[in-house]
Amino acid sequence: MKKITILKYTTVFIFLCFCWCCNDIKNGSDNTKPYFEGEISLSESRGLYGGLFKVNTTYFISENHIKREQKLGGINSVFNSYAGIFIDLKKDSVVLYYSDMLSGKKNKHSTSIKEYTSNKKYKNLPNSLPSPVDNTFKLLPNYKQSNQVKDSIKIKEYTSDYTLYQEDSGILKQEVFDTKEIKVKRELLEMVFMNIPKEINFLLKSDLKTTISDISNDSIVNGKQSKAIDLFLRDVFQKKDSIKSDKKTDLEKLSKNKWINLGLKILKKGVDLNIHIATDISELTSRKLLSNEISFTSLDFIEILDIDDFSNSLPHEGGGDFDD
Repeated sequence: MKKITILKYTTVFIFLCFCWCCNDIKNGSDNTKPYFEGEISLSESRGLYGGLFKVNTTYFISENHIKREQKLGGINSVFNSYAGIFIDLKKDSVVLYYSDMLSGKKNKHSTSIKEYTSNKKYKNLPNSLPSPVDNTFKLLPNYKQSNQVKDSIKIKEYTSDYTLYQEDSGILKQEVFDTKEIKVKRELLEMVFMNIPKEINFLLKSDLKTTISDISNDSIVNGKQSKAIDLFLRDVFQKKDSIKSDKKTDLEKLSKNKWINLGLKILKKGVDLNIHIATDISELTSRKLLSNEISFTSLDFIEILDIDDFSNSLPHEGGGDFDD
């Protein structure tokens, strides 16, 4: 009887050990998987004529290094303008750099990893094109996850998750595809991708667009967006001397006007086409990197000691200098 009992407990123990081992293998597979080493290229287009003004970004990645370089493409490629960041975890080194053939600028700024991660000024570099760092997750005013589908699609043979983000007004949305199969140290990702959400791994595709076309004309005219359209219609369709300060446009009537509806359809389509930023992976190669691909050669770059001075040397949207 005792032998049967001992045998029973031994069998249960072996079975539990087997389950624990299987669970550890399943949950810890990412821990045993080697870090990615190779080259990844992405192409970004913006707006209606995005194909003419592409921005190309290349990543050289190994276990303790990452080099990200972004160049203007399309018709702007003649300017040979590029910017990048090189991080070496073993040497505790971060180098930001920017080169512009037209102005003759070739600037770099060097710092330690501790300074880079703790100083807020590095998180607030201008949204320049080209940019030393990735600003994919600074496109929306704020990021609210509204949907996520695990293992939704394969991109370049890598299983990718789909995540949908929207900002508070609901006008802008961003679709993101990322993969955990490209294993990169989290600290490297967070230093290169500004404001990267915790649930996102290496980015393979991003698509920012408006939701204007999804909104009915009645909703636009009679809803929260009506004030701006009301003022616009006053200026376009009514004479200024016929408008009294206390008189309001009959928005409900306007919503039933076929010309207003046609105008709104054209307006929505134009907004959708122009407010559209798409990033797609163009090349992915897993290979042993060359020594020059996991290092930064200064050549004739000028060292800018102050981060504010370096920030001011970068181009940014809207022109002008970068302010603290």
